[in-house]
Amino acid sequence: MNSTTKFYSILILTNFISASCYAFNVNYQSGPRIKSDDGNFEIGLNGRGHFDVHSLYPDQIDPDYPAFGSQLLTSNDRDGLNWRRTYATLTGKFHQLNFKFENDFAINADTAFPHSLREAWLATKLGPGQLTIGQFKPYRGLEEITSSNEITLMERPSTSSTGLYSGRQFLTGIGFRSLIKDNLGVGIHVMSLSHFGQPIDGVTYGGRVVWLPLDTEGNILHLGFSLSRDTANNNSLPAGIVDVYGGRQGVNQSLGIAGAAFGAPHSNSQSTFSAEAAYSIGPFTLQGEYAVSRLDNTHRIHGNLRGSIIHAYYVQASWFVTGEHVVYKKDRGAFAKPRPNGNWGALELAGRYDVAENISQNMIADPCKTGTSQCQVEVITLGVNWYPYQNIRFMFNYYWTEAMLGNLGAGTATQKDNLSVFSFRTQVSF
Repeated sequence: MNSTTKFYSILILTNFISASCYAFNVNYQSGPRIKSDDGNFEIGLNGRGHFDVHSLYPDQIDPDYPAFGSQLLTSNDRDGLNWRRTYATLTGKFHQLNFKFENDFAINADTAFPHSLREAWLATKLGPGQLTIGQFKPYRGLEEITSSNEITLMERPSTSSTGLYSGRQFLTGIGFRSLIKDNLGVGIHVMSLSHFGQPIDGVTYGGRVVWLPLDTEGNILHLGFSLSRDTANNNSLPAGIVDVYGGRQGVNQSLGIAGAAFGAPHSNSQSTFSAEAAYSIGPFTLQGEYAVSRLDNTHRIHGNLRGSIIHAYYVQASWFVTGEHVVYKKDRGAFAKPRPNGNWGALELAGRYDVAENISQNMIADPCKTGTSQCQVEVITLGVNWYPYQNIRFMFNYYWTEAMLGNLGAGTATQKDNLSVFSFRTQVSF
């Protein structure tokens, strides 16, 4: 008996000493997280689920011109339920090396597993900033860089991967970002135009600078600009602009693709400049972006290759009726949502006016491949957000949209597609 007691006493003491040498803490405040006492090891699990409901009201066919856009849909073509996002995210650090692995299982339902991978990178401190290698978002645009858990409306505007950077939200490569001063940040990237699982081909490079002339809680003025150049070839993601109107289940309208002209060279580029501004004072936030993008070799005129110019811009406003104010994440250079003040949660009203147009489109130059005099998409979005708790949000959006293709020649009717959509989202994250 004494031998047995001594044996278990020694075993317990040994385990206690071992645990003391490698002690760690576990907390569940924002998802389960394990961290060693010495700070050299940390790992955490987070997730998000965005469950959407849509009701589409397609435009009526006009006998004066060929049907297009939502006029080709039946009333229930895209109505119903869908999982917009189901993310599982693993983050952590090992000594000076940080890492993130994030997969979207909603996308994985229809595509090969590597293409559902959102972020997968390693990062380390380098001088005054952070060097990142792997798959992540290029540094371009205020709404583009904002997390899907934090965007004010259910979908991003045309100045983002919903339009200008179509299909190129997460790319593989290397990036560096830093706060030069407490109110001045910069990010640069060089990346392949590909996702994991695709050939490492095509290239994009560029960067983003943000400045906060006003930087106090509840009173923030954000200014910024970004530059990028995407050069695509036959094996990479295309450098093109496809605007989506009517929400995620709406209609795609091409505004041009670099290299789409017959006889274009193997590699073709998209060059984009974007300016951004936002002002948040108390419960009110006003923001907007303007971008101009040039696509090489989109069409021919009299046998000669020509490029085209696309303008895109939006203005967005939001108001927390319950008095909260947005927070600002300096590491991203983007806004985030606040913690609700009262027992009934936070209530936010929002609206956005969004336009994208290929201004080179006409009856002779046809970069949009519509054979018409115009190529423009306009979207008005109204939204209501309710945050009963910090990690739960209910979103209601109404989209009123118009795709304008102009006419087919003198004396012909102006072609329009007016699609309206109601969408509702239940968002849970941890």
